[in-house]
Amino acid sequence: MKFPEEYIEYGRFKLHSGQTSDTFYDINALLTNPLYFLYVLHNLPFSAHYVGIATGGALMAVAVHTENPASKLSIIKDGVLLGEKPIKPYALFDDVVKTENSLLEAISLAGSEPEKIIVAVDRRTEKRSLIIKSIFEI
Repeated sequence: MKFPEEYIEYGRFKLHSGQTSDTFYDINALLTNPLYFLYVLHNLPFSAHYVGIATGGALMAVAVHTENPASKLSIIKDGVLLGEKPIKPYALFDDVVKTENSLLEAISLAGSEPEKIIVAVDRRTEKRSLIIKSIFEI
């Protein structure tokens, strides 16, 4: 599915990576829409442990964790792993990837490679070292 235009903003935005962009994909706002929330939820895999990067990735991890309450949940916020350190296999979620830096930091904090990495939007144009599944196309 193509990323919904109503959740794309245009202007000048500073990204978490420190880069600037003229396009912002508002995953947090998108997840408040029940139709898109369910679409995202149905595209998240089953896992024994979910790790979400704040904020959008954490919302995705919490959502799928509630569907699989026997699973474990951890959140990465401000460079800190909240919850248990995952033991393989685990699924790692982020809202938007452009440089992979947030994902690489999360993997370092987790102490092992995830079984799956899922993002809402993959904006990478440069080197791609990680295998990532994107829920939306841009």
